Amino acid sequence: MPDIVHELLATEVALAKLGARNISADEAVQLPRNRHVIVRNPHGRGERETRRLMVGNTDGGRLLTLVIERTIDPTTWLIVTGWSATDAERNLLERP
Repeated sequence: MPDIVHELLATEVALAKLGARNISADEAVQLPRNRHVIVRNPHGRGERETRRLMVGNTDGGRLLTLVIERTIDPTTWLIVTGWSATDAERNLLERP
């Protein structure tokens, strides 16, 4: 069953991490409504296995990667951190 994200939430810690990379909260929450892909976190172990990478576009065309974690509501996810997508992450969006 694919992961579905209807809503992204962010803690103050996550917002600080995003801000350190010049990513606004507004940009981060745009990803679910724009072209995006969700994949398992390849570095996940233990509790991190529940985390996913969301790679997608902002309304302005910026390509971001967010580390997200499922909440008790399966369509609401918590932002852990994020960054500008790497070339490898960008390629995930190009897959059919």
